[in-house]
Amino acid sequence: MKIGTDLVTFYNPAFWGVTTEADITALAQADGRAFWTRLLDTLHMAGITGIELTFPPFDQMGAVAAFTSEAALKHELEIRGLEIWSCFFPALDRIPVDRYADAEAQILADVTAVARFLSAMGGTVLVAGLPCRRTFLSDPPGFVDLAFATPIAGLLNHMGFAAARHGVTLAIHTEAHTVACAPRDVDLFMLLTDPRYVSLCPDPAHIVLEGGNPVDLVARHRERVVAMHWKDATRAMPVDTPIAEDIHTRHRAYFCELGNGQVDFRQLAQQLAGAPRLCGPILELDACADPVPTLRRGMTFIETLAQKGAA
Repeated sequence: MKIGTDLVTFYNPAFWGVTTEADITALAQADGRAFWTRLLDTLHMAGITGIELTFPPFDQMGAVAAFTSEAALKHELEIRGLEIWSCFFPALDRIPVDRYADAEAQILADVTAVARFLSAMGGTVLVAGLPCRRTFLSDPPGFVDLAFATPIAGLLNHMGFAAARHGVTLAIHTEAHTVACAPRDVDLFMLLTDPRYVSLCPDPAHIVLEGGNPVDLVARHRERVVAMHWKDATRAMPVDTPIAEDIHTRHRAYFCELGNGQVDFRQLAQQLAGAPRLCGPILELDACADPVPTLRRGMTFIETLAQKGAA
């Protein structure tokens, strides 16, 4: 069974022997080949097959630059039995929503570039993160309503079209505290986007953080689930959690290894069996200090489900 991982798994300074996340970036800039060679060797050692590239320095530009060309990168992957399945597209969480119209041409150009790269590598899914909500009871308040969501959905449709021209499927990621994670919010964006061009990449741990039920959400949108991040969480975060630049880091205290949290993976795997998945399970560990044994335990968990006929 082929299993993948999101490279955010390696966003932990302890794994790299440094002190801060900025130091990780500095390592990659100082010697990209050594950085990526260690990364790919570690994935191979863990028994991982699929890769989801993410934000710098774990993005496609860093990977290609490390080995000087796409062909050289593909060779390095092939000799280790590795495949690039997907890329995470973070731009929508980094550009203010009121500037989307001005930035649309550049966003679509970036989508096209990543989709072309994925197509050349044999990848199939471009995972899009959406912007964060505002903190509960902020003044002025921020409402995720029809007026707010409609222009974002229009942009997503155009992004999906640009990706589809290269044989790649755009999928919304359910990141906690963004505008598309709480079940009702996911329902809203699924309603407003064209199913031919926009699909879904659920992350059950993040759905739990928002107080949702991942099984119910996937059941409602199963026909649009093309990939899933396999991750577990212990409980929901308080509704009044401050949403600031460090919100994604603060999520980590709620994450846990598969099977140790609230997610019912047996039922979730049964739902996924009827979904149009384009790649295998994608383990996501969020900045793991010792990724090899943790990835292996996650793989064993998923393989056990599959052996029981649930996956």
